Amino acid sequence: MRTGSWMRRMVDAAVAVLAVVCAWTASGAEIRNVTARQRFPWNGKVDISYEVVGSVSSIEISATDKTTGRTYGALPSALSGDTGGGAGVHKAVWDLSAQWIELHSENVVFAVEGYPLYCVIDLSGSSSASSYPVTYLDAEPSGGFNVDVYKTTKLVLRLIDRGSYIMGNDQTDESHRVTLTKPFYIGVFEVTQKQYRLVMGSNPSKFSGDKRPVEQVSYSTIRGSSNGSQWPSSSSVDSSSFLGKLRARTGLEFDLPTEAQWEYACRAGTTSDYNNGGSTTNDLKQVGRYWDNSSDNKGGYSSYHTTVGSYQPNAWGLYDMHGNVLEWCLDWDGDRMLAYGTDPKGSSSGSYRVLRGGSWSIITGSCTSSFRYYYRPSDESINFYGYYGFRLVRTLSE
Repeated sequence: MRTGSWMRRMVDAAVAVLAVVCAWTASGAEIRNVTARQRFPWNGKVDISYEVVGSVSSIEISATDKTTGRTYGALPSALSGDTGGGAGVHKAVWDLSAQWIELHSENVVFAVEGYPLYCVIDLSGSSSASSYPVTYLDAEPSGGFNVDVYKTTKLVLRLIDRGSYIMGNDQTDESHRVTLTKPFYIGVFEVTQKQYRLVMGSNPSKFSGDKRPVEQVSYSTIRGSSNGSQWPSSSSVDSSSFLGKLRARTGLEFDLPTEAQWEYACRAGTTSDYNNGGSTTNDLKQVGRYWDNSSDNKGGYSSYHTTVGSYQPNAWGLYDMHGNVLEWCLDWDGDRMLAYGTDPKGSSSGSYRVLRGGSWSIITGSCTSSFRYYYRPSDESINFYGYYGFRLVRTLSE
């Protein structure tokens, strides 16, 4: 976690600029000697230099307008030069004009932050624990994450960088472009029944198995039906909910993904129906449990959902984004245009919440990266079906 920060002031002929670094020390790395120089004459570009002591998996650069308080995250497409996280001095160029950002001012703070690639929550203390240790890793451990411990007593999330993509079926429709300006961690796996029981003390699932995804959980069970029902006007959750207990025991604001975060993470840079780059039935069979491959016995089960991680991951190492169980998202199912744009939160109100990814009970065309489903957030009849689950997200604030 971030444990310290410092500032260095520099002045050039055009403008005074503040440069700030917030360093993650959980992985033993430090970022220092940060400078930012807006070019003169002004051409929309900023030269940024920083030194990494140790190494970090991901570098994030941002700028804050002190006059308005607004923070802008640098998109990968607007950065050039050396933006690495390895030991040594790095020199990058941020083209603000490529993001339509106007910050030619002496009241600007630039920040360089380094984030470890993985966040791991240790749930072994069970539901009686007062706290859950959280650690960070810059690389997969020996043997990787697709082993029992990360499907039972430990819960692992992977860092997803800022970026832009087109949401939905029509991958040529620029009006559906989504830009995410904040990096976020997302679960490598769907939350399993063992992990849910370690937090809540019970397992509501219809089809039992410690390493299978928890299901028969409603949106209200996960976030709460009081404070937890107020998204997007509030990110608060009920203290008695799954997320309420997890937040209290980690001190971190875990949540469900927004619909925009979910599809961005699922696609992992692809524009095809499925996140392995394909659009055929055979492609889907490789990446998830769905109606037509429920008898393949992968994960030890030949019906319904199965053990998480039984099929191929996407390019970002995320499993079961297609099939197994439908996954709850934060958004109301409402005006589709409100799901596009910059850091969208969807409609302000509605009757149904969005689910994504398809499930073991759904046919091929309804398990794509873009397919949307919806259901009432508190309907108890959900307990009849056994195909609604979820995975965690933690959005990194600026």
